[in-house]
This record gives sequence, structure tokens and C-alpha cells, in this order.
Amino acid sequence: MILIRNAQDKDLESIFLINQLNSSNPNKPPKEKEFCLYLYAGYYMKMEKENCFVAYESETDEVLGYILGSRNYESFLSMIENDYLEKAEELGFKQRFLSEIHAYERFKDEYPAHFHIDVKPGNQHKGIGSRLLDEQLKHLRNEGAKGVMLLVGKNKEAANHFYEKNGMAVIAESQTTFARGKKL
Repeated sequence: MILIRNAQDKDLESIFLINQLNSSNPNKPPKEKEFCLYLYAGYYMKMEKENCFVAYESETDEVLGYILGSRNYESFLSMIENDYLEKAEELGFKQRFLSEIHAYERFKDEYPAHFHIDVKPGNQHKGIGSRLLDEQLKHLRNEGAKGVMLLVGKNKEAANHFYEKNGMAVIAESQTTFARGKKL
């Protein structure tokens, strides 16, 4: 039976593995891999674990998917810059780091929360992602967030279908990316 629970420290290795399995380039150079693991998973587990959930197989405790998020853009920005800007510069990704974290800024008033979600290959298209998203939205609503958003590549057809199906409307777009949002 697949259940959803708050993420725990013991889940971090599984979260990192699932993140890499879903990467557009799983063979990234080590510095880029370290950078991406922090930016898309490590930060949330370190600084905002209360906003992180995993789907797991109850009999084996195997993590099958995760959703990691931030309830408030302003606190996210402050915490991630204080915690990681120097390291991103050391790794050679300062500009990319600043670009990525500030990409949410224009949406902060209407959609102050954001998230990252991944389901382990072989377990996708089984409703796990929808259940994780439902749990995250319920949690964010209970925490007083008035809206949630994320960025997704236009070329990610399956992901865009998933978000559309789950009520995440396109709120802006660039040449390569959709910003999707949902009012809570």
C-alpha cells in the first residue's frame, strides 16, 4: 500500500536518487550535480522540512516519490541566499543560482508558495504524483498560503499534462518555460 507522510532525514538519500533519475541529464558533472541536488532537494529538506512529503510503500518503506516546497517566497529567498550563495559561487554557479531563485519573485504576491515534485521512474502514472500534490496543497492552505506556483519546461509534455490535469494553470511563459500557478 502506498502512503504519504512528512519527509524525514532518512529519506534524503532516496530523494536525491529520485531527483537524479528524473534529471534531464543524469550524467551531470559532479559540481553541477551537487548544485542541482541542493537547489532542488537539499535546501528544502534542510530548511523547510515541514513542507516536504514523501510517498512510500508501507511494507518496505521504499520512497517512491516526493514533493518539497516553500510556503513563503520572502523567507525562502532569505534562507537560501544566506545558506548557499557562497557555495554556489564556489561551485561556479552563482549566476544560475541567482537566476533560479529569483525566477519566483514576480509571482510572490499572488503565489507565494512553490514546490518541486518527482516520482521514481516505474511508479509514474499511478496517481502518486496527484496524491503528493493534494497533500502539499492541503498543507499549504492550512499554513495560510494563498497560492502556489512552479516553473516547468515547455518541452516537458508529461509534466505539463500532469499540472494541467491537477489545476495548475499557465500564469506566465517565456520562450522555454511555463510558470504554472493555483490559487489556494
